[in-house]
Amino acid sequence: MRIRTGGPADADEIMQLKNASWRAAYAGIVADEVLAGLSDEPSDGFVRGLSHRRAHAITLVAEKGPNVIGFATVGWDRRESTEEEAGPGVPGEVWAIYVHPDHWGRGAGRALMREAQKWLTEEGMLPIRVWELVGNQVGRRFYERYGFTPDGERDEFELAGRAYPIERLALPKDATGQ
Repeated sequence: MRIRTGGPADADEIMQLKNASWRAAYAGIVADEVLAGLSDEPSDGFVRGLSHRRAHAITLVAEKGPNVIGFATVGWDRRESTEEEAGPGVPGEVWAIYVHPDHWGRGAGRALMREAQKWLTEEGMLPIRVWELVGNQVGRRFYERYGFTPDGERDEFELAGRAYPIERLALPKDATGQ
């Protein structure tokens, strides 16, 4: 397995694996019709986002052979600062991390998180935070095994006209994720 920076050529595989992961991890949490209606076709905005290199955000992909099996997008904590304010001293955030369910438990998520943590640490964006959909036991176990703990912040995520509860977890500044 290899971890590298993602780009526009990865958009189709990223979208397909994200949706497969959503369907597996969020079944029984997110409405069935929402999961069934997920499009594997990446939007123009998604492709542009992979094309545009931001100074304080990156998308990493995990490859096994010729296939992308996972990805992580990380950057500044968007609830605490703007892109213009991002950089050293601003908390980092895992915006997304997904591995295709066929590859769960085989180290791709851990490898992606390790590289994401390294990148955020080098950027000086600490602590590292992630928002998790409440009830997502697959994600919760992964984050807790890596060292993330709830920090007490809660909010809601709007999806298809419905609000879903989310909880923020943080990785202590000295956590190694090993």
